[in-house]
Amino acid sequence: MTITSAGALQQNFRRLMEQQELVEETGESACDTGGRPAKLYRFRHHVLDETAVARTKLPLARA
Repeated sequence: MTITSAGALQQNFRRLMEQQELVEETGESACDTGGRPAKLYRFRHHVLDETAVARTKLPLARA
């Protein structure tokens, strides 16, 4: 079996997300992938909370 460079990049990206504990498995899988069923992942709740805080715009200080 030959892995294309795009396939290798996708696998590396998924592993990076898992190693940094940014995502978690949903326990579900997608069967419409054209191949074997794919595990589905979602961002962990703490990651979404931190993202929401980081996007908060603080009021600008007036001079």
